[in-house]
Amino acid sequence: MRLESVTAEIRPRSDWEAVDLGLALARRDFWRCFAIWWLAVLLPTVAAGWWLWDSPMLVLVLFWWWKPVGSRMVLFEISRRLFGEAPTWKASLREIPKAWVRRFFYRLVWARFSPWMPVTLAVEELEGLRGKAYQQRCGQVNRRGDGVVMWIYVLADLGACWFGMAILVVVLMCVPDGQDGAWRAAAESWEPSTPWEIPGLIMRTVLCCVMLAMSLMEIFVTGAGFGIYINNRTWIEGWDVELAFKRMAARLSKVVLPCVMIFLMLSPTPARAQEAPEPAPAPVTAPASVSKPVRVMREVKTAPEFKVHTVKQKVPLESKTSWSWLEQLLRMLHFFGSGGAWLSNVFTVSMIALLVGLIGWLVWINRHAFLRRGNYGGGDSPISPRARVVMGMDISPENLPTDVPGAALALWRRGMHQEALGLLYRGAISRVIEMGRVEIQESDTEGDCVRRVNQAGDAVHPAYFQGITGVWMRLAYAGNRPQDEEVESLCRQWPFGDRRGA
Repeated sequence: MRLESVTAEIRPRSDWEAVDLGLALARRDFWRCFAIWWLAVLLPTVAAGWWLWDSPMLVLVLFWWWKPVGSRMVLFEISRRLFGEAPTWKASLREIPKAWVRRFFYRLVWARFSPWMPVTLAVEELEGLRGKAYQQRCGQVNRRGDGVVMWIYVLADLGACWFGMAILVVVLMCVPDGQDGAWRAAAESWEPSTPWEIPGLIMRTVLCCVMLAMSLMEIFVTGAGFGIYINNRTWIEGWDVELAFKRMAARLSKVVLPCVMIFLMLSPTPARAQEAPEPAPAPVTAPASVSKPVRVMREVKTAPEFKVHTVKQKVPLESKTSWSWLEQLLRMLHFFGSGGAWLSNVFTVSMIALLVGLIGWLVWINRHAFLRRGNYGGGDSPISPRARVVMGMDISPENLPTDVPGAALALWRRGMHQEALGLLYRGAISRVIEMGRVEIQESDTEGDCVRRVNQAGDAVHPAYFQGITGVWMRLAYAGNRPQDEEVESLCRQWPFGDRRGA
C-alpha cells in the first residue's frame, strides 16, 4: 500500500463525505466494476437458473446470497486503482476463483447477514486478518460511520426492489405493439383468486429486472463501504499527516543534494598526514591522591542529611456542588468577626427573599395556567380572567356603547366605515365572552376567535359571528368596502341583547 501513489485526496472526512468518496470511486470505474461483478456471479447464477427453472424465487434468493462474491471483485478493482495500480483483465480473472472459495463458510454463512459487511469486507480482503486480530480491527474501523453503514445496507435492498420495478416498467414500455402476445397471455392467465400463483413468464421477467437492479446497487454499496473504511483508517493512522511529510521530504530532497555538494566544494582541504605518524603518548596513571576527593564526595552523599524522603498523603476531594461559591462567601464573611456574621445574615435573608420573589413572579406571569373554567361551591362563573384587549382592539364592556349596532350604523352613515365595522366586531367579541363564556385570549387571531365561538355552540350565534368576522376582514385587510345594505342587515340582525339598530 503506497500512499504516495494514491489517486484521491486523503484527508479526514465526515461519515457522509466518506460515503461520497466511495461512490465517486465506484462511479469513476463503473463499467469495469459492473463487468467484473457479473463475471464473478454469472456462472453460479446460470447454473442455479438451469437447475431451478421452475422456481424463480429460489433463484433470486440464491442470487442475493451470492452477492458478496461480486462485492469482493468490485473491492479488488477500486482498491487497486485508488493506490495507483491498474489490474489487467488477466489478473482480475485469476482473482475470481479465489473470491469463490476464500473463507466461504464465514463470509457466506456465518457473517452473511452482517450489516457492517461493506466495511469489514475491506478488512478481510485488503489486510488479510483472521481470528482475534480480525475482530479487533473490525471494532476499530466500525467506531465511525457504523450507523451510516446500516442505513446504506437497509436502503440498498429497498432501492433495488424499487429500481427493479422501474426497469420492468421501462421494458414493458419498449416492447413493440403486436409483439407482447406472450406477456398478455401470461397476464390473462393470472387468476385473481390465487394471486400468489404468478405465471412463469412474469416471474422470470421480474427476476431478471430485480437481479440487474441488485447488481447496480451492490457496486455503489461496496464503494460506499470502502470509502468509510479509508476514512476510518485516515482518522486512526493519520494518513494525511504521513502524506504531508512524504511530500515535504520529496520537495526537500531536490534542495538538499545541491546544498551538500556546494558545502563540500567550499569546505577547506584537510592537511596531509605525516608519512611517519608520531607514536601516541603513554597514558598517564593517576596518582593515588586523586581518588581521595572521590571518596570524600561518596561519603558526603551517603550522609543521612542527603537522603531523599518520600511522603504519600491522600487528600480527600471536596465535592463541587452548585452551592460551593455560596459556602465560600459565607465562610469569608464569618472570617471578619461580628461584622462579618451580620453581613452573612443579611446576605442569607436577601437570598431567600430574592428566591421567594422569583417564585412569586413566575407564578404571577403564568397565572393563566392555574386558572380554568369550572364550578366551585355550586357557582357557574368562570374563574379564568376576561380578556380586555384582543388583536389590539379594546373589548371592555365599559368602553363600548350600550347600543352597539345603533352606534355602529350611525358611524357608517357618517362615512366612518372602518370605525363602524370595528365597533361592531369589537362588540360581538365582547358579547360572546360575556354571554357564552368563550375563552378568547389576547393573542388570538380572527380565525382563532371563529374557532372558539364555533366550539361554544349555538348559544353565542356562531353563524352571525362568522359573518361579521368575514366582513371585517375584507374591509380591514383587503380594503373591500361592503355594501350599505349588508352593513344595515348586520346591524338589524344583531343577536346579542334586546336593543337593535334601526
